[in-house]
Amino acid sequence: MKKNKKDKLVIYYKDLLNDDFAGTNIKEKKVDGKYIHKNLIWRCCSFIFYHIFAFPFLSIYTHFFAGVRFKFENKKAFKKLKSRYFLYGNHTGVIDAYLPSLITFPRKNRIITSPDAVALKGVGSAARMLGAMPVPTTTTAYKNFIMAIEYYYNARYPIVIYPEAHIWPYYTDIRPFVDSSFSYPVKLNAPVVAFVTTYKEPTNKLRKTKRTVYISEPFYPDQEKPVKEAKKELRDKVYNWMKETTSKYSTYQYVEYVQVDNDEDVTKDIDIKRL
Repeated sequence: MKKNKKDKLVIYYKDLLNDDFAGTNIKEKKVDGKYIHKNLIWRCCSFIFYHIFAFPFLSIYTHFFAGVRFKFENKKAFKKLKSRYFLYGNHTGVIDAYLPSLITFPRKNRIITSPDAVALKGVGSAARMLGAMPVPTTTTAYKNFIMAIEYYYNARYPIVIYPEAHIWPYYTDIRPFVDSSFSYPVKLNAPVVAFVTTYKEPTNKLRKTKRTVYISEPFYPDQEKPVKEAKKELRDKVYNWMKETTSKYSTYQYVEYVQVDNDEDVTKDIDIKRL
């Protein structure tokens, strides 16, 4: 990563699918724990932590200190779904862990995350209370993970998934992603809503970009097709909508991404404060 002559940030990447620019450098932790928490004390602590402390703090910090403003288009798409849906979005910032809470407010959601989200000591329980559901790293935990997705979906928690998996800050295109995560809505015959964060040149010089979040109309899995075909079809509908929407509405590059050969030595250290 470096600045070019026009002070635009340039990030060099090698692998479009697997490079990650979150800048956290967290060592992955084994995830083999509990996903469904019915203990009354745990649930009370989770409610207080999320609604009284975390959500208000993040709202104030994001709006007043980080200088991030979001404009939302087509939030009315959720009215007909009664909080039972899967939400898929592009992964373009560390703030993405907070963004779905604004989209689904006042409903709390569950976000499928990487194991990194619970890797830091003392942060794992807090992340889970905020709604994080880390992808399991063992076959033993995978069964509990699948059961939890069904449990929270039936309990009317929106399930949030970032199918690109890796964070590319301010990226203005959609990276290819596989269809594996679409097996969940196909199995549950659940509606899917996509969203994309798009970037425009800011009118306020204190801000880095102007962000608008576009929300799609619901997509539905075809229950008459085999699971393999249905999840691919659903993935393609979401991917195409995300691709077309970002292409149309992302008109400003705060960060430029440049692909290099695998044998070139380039740094991947990201200055989070700069971003």
